[in-house]
Amino acid sequence: MKVSLQKYAKALCQSLEKEKDGKVVDQKVQNLLKLLTKRKQSKLIRQLPDAFKRIWLKMHDKMDVTVVLAKEPTKEEVKDIEKLLSAAFDKDVLVSTRVNPDVIGGMKLEFDDSIIDNTVAASLLKLKQHLTT
Repeated sequence: MKVSLQKYAKALCQSLEKEKDGKVVDQKVQNLLKLLTKRKQSKLIRQLPDAFKRIWLKMHDKMDVTVVLAKEPTKEEVKDIEKLLSAAFDKDVLVSTRVNPDVIGGMKLEFDDSIIDNTVAASLLKLKQHLTT
């Protein structure tokens, strides 16, 4: 019976929960990679980091949000965005930013399986659809 990626990631998260020694962490990760290879599930190795991150953040009541902007924000702007999103989602939010020159203004939020597109282009598209219907 093959074990799912989610179960491997959850087991790794639980085994690393209170581990402080970097060498032990490395060894546990290596052991899991060897196990996946031995069980002929090495195709899961590429997906493991993302699954691990999702489960780790959920275990620690945190959330990862990617903010897409027209230009690179300052450190203060990123901190402000983190504070606002943490308050809105009622949990710690880790913000990563991505610059997309196609974004004229506004921002797009990507988290979990959701996207909130509050860019100028998206607003103009909604307006166009509203006016043509």
